[in-house]
Order: sequence, then structure tokens, then C-alpha cells
Amino acid sequence: MEAVFSFLLLFSALILLGWFLFFLAAGIIVYHSSMSTTPAAFETRSILEAEKKTVVYSHTKDPRLMDIVNEGRARWETYREEGLFDELSLVTHDGLSLSGYYWPAGRNPGLNRSSGPNRFSSYPERTVVLLHALMDSASGMNYLAEAYHQLGWNVFSPDMRSHGESEGKYRTLGIRESGDLACWVRLLVERYALKIIFIHGVSMGAATGLFYGAGKKNLHEAVKGIISDSSYSDYREALIKVVESMVKYRFLARSIVFGANITSICHTGVRFGRMSPEKITHTIPVPILLFHGQKDVLIPVGMARKLFSRAVKPSDEMVVVPEAPHVGAFFYARDFYMQKIMDFVRRST
Repeated sequence: MEAVFSFLLLFSALILLGWFLFFLAAGIIVYHSSMSTTPAAFETRSILEAEKKTVVYSHTKDPRLMDIVNEGRARWETYREEGLFDELSLVTHDGLSLSGYYWPAGRNPGLNRSSGPNRFSSYPERTVVLLHALMDSASGMNYLAEAYHQLGWNVFSPDMRSHGESEGKYRTLGIRESGDLACWVRLLVERYALKIIFIHGVSMGAATGLFYGAGKKNLHEAVKGIISDSSYSDYREALIKVVESMVKYRFLARSIVFGANITSICHTGVRFGRMSPEKITHTIPVPILLFHGQKDVLIPVGMARKLFSRAVKPSDEMVVVPEAPHVGAFFYARDFYMQKIMDFVRRST
């Protein structure tokens, strides 16, 4: 009898160990597919193709978004060649070199940057910091950069860590990135004597802005408000929904995300439980404007409502754009979107 019991105990332990190793391996694949610039060595083409059929990429198939984004990217490269941007850099506390692009108001396409001694030395009072989404870069935010610049704003767009021309292998969905943002804001204020700054992020960039706003020690007095478009309220829950759309069973999805969470801790020291803006939104002292698409299947609109339910200031506002997908609010209602921002800015300054 004792031998049978020992056998069952050993058999159960082997099953648990097998479960752990299998879901750890699956979690490593999921983590490296989006949170790292170095995919897992055993990640196969079939896995990547399966992922592209899920809600992760659904908004990137919408020509109403992507045509404008891609055209904007091409113009951004032209602007860069023309020297419209001040190309900035800084080194983070953990030794990464980051790149960013400052576009002063008045420095317009087609003008010769050096045609006058003080042509661009007088800056208007308003500046926006644009924060891109996961697996994007500063050039992908040109559609918003142009919209603000046409209204006479200074625009700053960084390549966030492990994106674009910035260094880094791993992403933390706003945790480490919010510290980088604090460094950028200090650099901008010191170099350009900026007085009024608004943070405007989309998706991962939106969460980064919220985490930055909650960091009271880092929040600069020049920052007057935060505009958050399509932020998740809890990354772990959002990832479970994405993985569930691939494997169909919530238990399997939760187990895979468990493995991805362990991978994140090993690589960055950041667990998914920290990637939860809904836990900190109520601590943000400056006004918040939330945008979300009604038909966002990657980050459901319910997550925006969770975030807004944590907001406590009368000046905070949530705007849901009908029919819009993930990060699609601007593209489905541009004039309405920008008018809401201008109204928000007037209330906040």
C-alpha cells in the first residue's frame, strides 16, 4: 500500500512538473512575441501566423486607420530629411540610449531651417508629448503630430525603449517607460523652457502616460494634463483575453499567461500585476481625458470604463467613439477628437 501511495505521489508530481514546464515554455513564446525584440529561439512561423489571426492585429487590417498611419510615416521620414526635428537623446538610469524628436511650432515643411538667425527661437506655450503603441515608433505617431503642429503646438515624439532607434530588449508596458518619460520631460523643460505640457499616449503609450501621472515624485509641474487613448486597465486580464482567443479555453490561457508572467519577472523584474493602471488612476493629480473605440476588441471598452470609474476629479472625462476599433477614435471622428482635446486643454490650463 505504501508503495502504491509513493507511486501516485511521484506520478502526481511529474504531472505538475510537466504542466509547469509546458506552460512556462508557452508563456516564453507569448512573452517574446510582443514584449521582447529577440523572439524565442523555438518560436515557429505557424505560431506567429496564428497570432496574426487573433484580435491582436485586427485593427491593423482596417484601411481607415492604416492608410493614414502609413502615409504619415512616409511624410515623417521626409520631414526628418528636411531637418524639421531636433533629434534628441538621453541615457536612462539603467544605461539605455533613447532617441526622441522635437518639432517646434513654426518649423514647417518646405521651409529652410537656417534661413534666418532667430527664425525658430520663439516657442509657443503649448507642447504635446506623443507616446506610441507597442511595436510602433515615433514615426507612427505622425498623424497626431501633424494635427497638433497645424494648431501651433510644439510636438515631441520619442522612440520608447526597445522601439525604433532606442535601445533595449524588453518592454514593461508602461512601468519602466514611465520613468523614461520623466527623464524626457525634464530634458524638454531644461532645454526649451517649456511651461505647458500635455502627455498624449495611445495603447501602451496611453498606459505609460497614466503611470507617469501617478508618479508624484516624477510628475513635472509643467505637465497640465494626460490624454489616454485605448489604454488597458489591467494588462494581465487583457493578455488572458488575447491568448484565450487563440487557445479557446480560459484555464489554458491563464496558465500560459502565468508562464509569460514568470518570464517577465526573470527578464525585467516587473510582474504583470504591476501593469495595472486601474490601481493608480485615482492618484493622478492632473486632469485626465480618456478616449476609446466602442468596437475595440483588443482592449474592450469596459476597460476604459474601469479606468474612468477610478478617476476622482471633476475635470476628468471619458469619450467613446462609436464604431471605432483599437486606437481608432481619431480616425473615425478626427474633428470631434481634436475638439475634445482643445476643450480639455482650455479647462486644464
